[in-house]
Amino acid sequence: MRNLEQILLVTIVILTSSISHSYANDLMYRKIDPMSTIKFYNGSFDSAKTKAKGEGKLFFVDFYANWCTPCKWMEESTFKDPEVVTVMEQNYIPYKVDIDKQEGYALKKKYGVKLLPTLLIFNKKGDLVERVEETLDARKLSGLLKFHSENNVVGMSHEPNRSPSSATQPSSDADELEQLYKDYRAKLERENRTFNAQIGNYANYQEASQFVVSIKKKFLEPIIVLADHKNGTTNYKVLLGQFSTIEEADSFVKILMNDFDMQAIVH
Repeated sequence: MRNLEQILLVTIVILTSSISHSYANDLMYRKIDPMSTIKFYNGSFDSAKTKAKGEGKLFFVDFYANWCTPCKWMEESTFKDPEVVTVMEQNYIPYKVDIDKQEGYALKKKYGVKLLPTLLIFNKKGDLVERVEETLDARKLSGLLKFHSENNVVGMSHEPNRSPSSATQPSSDADELEQLYKDYRAKLERENRTFNAQIGNYANYQEASQFVVSIKKKFLEPIIVLADHKNGTTNYKVLLGQFSTIEEADSFVKILMNDFDMQAIVH
């Protein structure tokens, strides 16, 4: 099943860099509380959805697998962010779906899940109103959760990671809601900055490329080969994943070192 489920998003990019890495002066990020975490509902999917509807809350669903590295990263960072935890507890019934279990496999087929993690949000009436097929940091997930808890989204259907289609909007109120959604997405894009986990450093591109080939089946995250020119020489750095803060990248580095026995540093 692992070979079937993992759709690899591997991008090999050759970049020219003479960037000095100075993070401390201009980076602000959230503090992760190791004692805080989302309390996912323990029961069936249907009972969790019924509970959400009965309590007048939204229903949040996280599709994952034990072998999914991005899922582990969200578990250790995003789902422990204090603001994410608070918004989730106040407005949502959260539920995790393991696609390798019987119920999870059936739900995966029902909702057409092909990438992990996949996140679904149902409104208070039980209608599916959000689908995200990507790894979200705390800032992005918090913004998404707040958007749906503060706006009565009804019957919107979007393509993964895109704004709602205007063809699905039944009224001017829905048009305004669509614009709010677009503005929210645009704001996230403007604020976006990325950090990576450096997992290799090679003197020539061929060696770096061979290393990428050897690891790409293990990971869902994008892989970048960075050509770093300094003092007349070129080193090829292999970077894995893209993260908004040093803290989030550092959390991923720890997973690589502890779970995969790989040497890695934050880039």
